[in-house]
Amino acid sequence: MKSADVTLVTGDRFRVDVAEDGSQQASPLTAGKKSSTFAQFSYGGDTYVIPAKAAPYLGTTLDPRLFDVGYLVRAKLDDKHAKTLPVTLKSTAAKAEALPGTSVTSSSGGTVRAKVAKKESAKLGALLAKNWRTAAKGGSVPALAGVKQVGVAVPSGAPKLPAAPPLAQSATAKAVPQAAAQGVRFHNLTVDSVDLDGKPGVVVGFVHNVNSLSLGNFALDYPGDGKRAFSVPEGTYSIEASVFTGPASDLSNRAALVIEPEITVSKDTTVTLDARKAVQYKPTLAAPPRPDMPRIDFMSFIREDALGNQTGVPANGMGAVAGFFNMRIGSASSNGSPNLYVTPTKPVTKGKLHFLGVTSLTSGTGEEIGAGPTYKMVLPSEGAISANQAPVLAASDFTTVKARLHDLPSDDPTNGPLGYWATAFLPWTWTSIGFTDTLPAGDRTDYLYSSAPDQVVWEWSDNLNAGMRLNDLRRTVKPGQVIEQDWNGAPLTPSIAADYVLTTGFNLVAGSHDGKDTKAPVAQMCAACRQDDLAALYLKGGGDNDPTHHYYWATTGNRVRFYRNGELAYTSDIEPEAPNLGPTNLPMLPRAADYRLIWSANDENAPGAVSTTDWTFRSAPGGAAATLPKTAFCGVDTSRGCSFVPLLFVNYDLTLDEHSRAKAGQAFDVGFRVSHQQYQAAPTGVTATVEVSYDDGDTWSKPVDAAANAAGVFHAQITHPAYDQEHRWVSLRVTAHGTDGASVTQTNIHAYRLDG
Repeated sequence: MKSADVTLVTGDRFRVDVAEDGSQQASPLTAGKKSSTFAQFSYGGDTYVIPAKAAPYLGTTLDPRLFDVGYLVRAKLDDKHAKTLPVTLKSTAAKAEALPGTSVTSSSGGTVRAKVAKKESAKLGALLAKNWRTAAKGGSVPALAGVKQVGVAVPSGAPKLPAAPPLAQSATAKAVPQAAAQGVRFHNLTVDSVDLDGKPGVVVGFVHNVNSLSLGNFALDYPGDGKRAFSVPEGTYSIEASVFTGPASDLSNRAALVIEPEITVSKDTTVTLDARKAVQYKPTLAAPPRPDMPRIDFMSFIREDALGNQTGVPANGMGAVAGFFNMRIGSASSNGSPNLYVTPTKPVTKGKLHFLGVTSLTSGTGEEIGAGPTYKMVLPSEGAISANQAPVLAASDFTTVKARLHDLPSDDPTNGPLGYWATAFLPWTWTSIGFTDTLPAGDRTDYLYSSAPDQVVWEWSDNLNAGMRLNDLRRTVKPGQVIEQDWNGAPLTPSIAADYVLTTGFNLVAGSHDGKDTKAPVAQMCAACRQDDLAALYLKGGGDNDPTHHYYWATTGNRVRFYRNGELAYTSDIEPEAPNLGPTNLPMLPRAADYRLIWSANDENAPGAVSTTDWTFRSAPGGAAATLPKTAFCGVDTSRGCSFVPLLFVNYDLTLDEHSRAKAGQAFDVGFRVSHQQYQAAPTGVTATVEVSYDDGDTWSKPVDAAANAAGVFHAQITHPAYDQEHRWVSLRVTAHGTDGASVTQTNIHAYRLDG
């Protein structure tokens, strides 16, 4: 994995990790009050990071590709290779020069080429935010004076600029000529509207055929239209649109989402979208911990035709960003916190209608999540939209999640984890919800609610203070249930978790999911399984106090070596990039043999910390069949069975403070578990020893025998020396043996730090 630091034209800075397959993950390089809210999504294989201050300008003044961090890295516009960002502007040279940090290099025919100095780019971001606030107060459109558009100027020798992502999921009626050729009768469909005040409205949204999108799919484009008429083939149509009290570009105008999901067009037809029928979407707490809690609300919807083709505003991706702002179906401080409204509907009889309301409440300030509780609510509706969109929820309606968050051990002070949030998966979509800015390490309590608990699968994520993201196993939850979690409370080791087929990115609108895989989101690949003469490994790091915690991707600095009967059969040294261990196919011998697998990993975000896992095991073709649930599959060929590769996993259970420190000069209990991978029976007859080092592994103590208690946790007692600045780091080595001949030596350099 490669990493690069990227500065955007707004001055926001991100670290971009590029995996071997080219996929990217971005993490903010600023935290706390200096950080900004942003959305992240994937399109065309690239990751886009959109700061909130830039979102109102997308598709009008700002080209979204300015925020394509994947392209910026490929074009060598990252901070290592470039101090400026080349841009094109539809402007005069004088107006371009007036922008903060911008210097013109050429001008011709109303197009200006210029460079934005990265060290001054935050001033440009501040100008965008200022103009947006001014526009919001005055009810006008945010803009840059004299500048119609800003885009990326492709440097000489750089790759071609990718196609811009669509800012809404809309389409023209491409297949209408085809319908005409087939002799289909056409009629006029007129769309009119009445706004919340009973006056003629302005409409932004979609009109499409429910039998097949190919027969008609029209956009009611931003910033909106009044009455519109379309010539459409006979059939059933659906309209989903926001009805505004004026142009959508005027932030003082109010809106309601009006959905007419089934309209029969057998003659010239007029449909009036009446916003006065809408009800307010606003879930609230019966007993809030404080009044006027900062909140984020968002409504998304998907209308499927009879063939499964989809139109609407998804719960993630660029469509979510566009819907949030352009259709005014999202509410947060970044867009003035408007009230949200939606019309109830009758159940559909053709195709499908998916509706999802998402709400987050925080007891923090809105800019910072704080140590107080958050409330995350997901309200899905299938087939129809109910009239009750403002439930008052009691404490008994929620699932309680108690967590302890730890920082990675460090000599430097930290602001705490960079994010802690939940992702809700539904059969048709997923959405990550919550306030993801910096929050303090330590104990916290949060609450989850779903109006359809059997449909929603939850996944918690903790973005560590050094930027990597740990994930929990996905699960359904029930009202009144209490979940306890401990994050990053121990040195990170290989996770026992099977690998999820569907992964998401960093934040609200990351990743993609077409909703058509019925096994998603809980579908998994066996962590380490054998088929014939191949062992398919989908191993991930990130195991902490909980051995099932895991990264989606491996950290940087991985090295793998694989031996068969003592001879080296594979090494990652022959490859130009350090790989993920998932997926990796290892060549096995066609007979019983002894194997050794060594995985070393170090993370540049935790200098000095090195994890090395040294496995030995014996395996033969035709081993006992792995018992997997219906939602888990074998690698190589998912249609066939497999056998488990008998790896032993060590994960620590240590008593450390929230900064991953232990007291010097005191006795200390080294607790740990020895497990098999997820879904494999627990190992039996395990013996284990512990060694400790205070000089980064140069010398080690004599092995101390560890004894397992009734819960299966091993314990070994050591005594820390008095605090010494030169020997403040503790390294651990655990060696474990199973009765089947398998063994593991787990070594963690800089496992934790002593506190003097």
